[in-house]
Amino acid sequence: MTGWMLRSCMLAGLLLCACAKDDPAPSGPQADGDGDTDGDADSDTDSDSDTDTDTDTDCPGERCGTHKWACWPIPDVTTADYTDLGNGAVRDNITCLIWEKSNPEATGTWQDNFDRCAALATDNFAGYSDWRLPTRMEMASIAFVSLGGTGFADVFDVTGGYYLTGSFWYKTILTDNDNTAGNETDMVWGYGRNGFTSNAIVRSDEGNVARCVRGNGEGEAAGEYAVEPPDHYTIGDGTVTDNYTGLIWQQGFSFDLLDHGDAAAYCETLVLGGKDDWRVPRLQELASTVNEAKVGGAVVDEAFPDNPEGCREPRFWFFAAEASAVGGEGWGLSYCDGFTGWNAGDEGDWNWFPQANVRCVTGGF
Repeated sequence: MTGWMLRSCMLAGLLLCACAKDDPAPSGPQADGDGDTDGDADSDTDSDSDTDTDTDTDCPGERCGTHKWACWPIPDVTTADYTDLGNGAVRDNITCLIWEKSNPEATGTWQDNFDRCAALATDNFAGYSDWRLPTRMEMASIAFVSLGGTGFADVFDVTGGYYLTGSFWYKTILTDNDNTAGNETDMVWGYGRNGFTSNAIVRSDEGNVARCVRGNGEGEAAGEYAVEPPDHYTIGDGTVTDNYTGLIWQQGFSFDLLDHGDAAAYCETLVLGGKDDWRVPRLQELASTVNEAKVGGAVVDEAFPDNPEGCREPRFWFFAAEASAVGGEGWGLSYCDGFTGWNAGDEGDWNWFPQANVRCVTGGF
């Protein structure tokens, strides 16, 4: 890359930010929600420990105050833009996050991986002192299910095992913070190497890995609820605009469950809010609508008031555009909690959705 690269996003119709850069020298378990939606959004944020001179202070994520929501345009596999910094780190030129290029084959438990990222910070790896575990949504920004078993661009070295995140599951946060009885403990969001997302990786399990990340200012700690960024959505006539990603969403959805093969036709014939260029969202785009501070309806109710609330049935699933290469027809996301999968399960399984809803989208990157 040469010269300066600018990426911009809009907030409430105003220029929010531009990301400026100088040239740098398998499936797993799922936890069921219970319809509980009393997430506390009043969590504190921890301070970014970065004491270095950065070139990313004008990046999109710097100004939104969260690591658990997408505050940048969401690329697809064809528009992803990375720079190998040549020092063991990779810069995402769209999100401005800087990633560890390689990671050990198997580090161990969640705490082991957390400590490894903290050690990178202590050692000033690649010149930065704020390395940490990535959140669910940050991992989503680099995980492409259309790539199949690898899930990540060639610029990264890919290992086996679940990639752990700095996002505890809602029920774990609820139990740990509020001493709530009867809820599951010790669960954390994780990514399979194919981009599959699970909210039920056990923190004490051995053999897991992590790809450490740094950048984009302050954000929530792993045990804190996701904090929605300010002025997140603008609600229009049947549409919802995400002022950070630039995506415009259908506020409603198909209501009738559809086959994955019929999803595209549904969106192509939709005319809403003066727009007729609707499409089926990609899995990463769907992931950007998930509110981790809730369960049994993990979405912002004010923006999507009629979204189905519940778990473990096809009516809680929404199709993504990507076809499945590992069984079933297509990928989808469940708003039970926001976990993802392909529709290949038997009746009663967590991934049983022979048909699903469709919520169309337009705009974005």
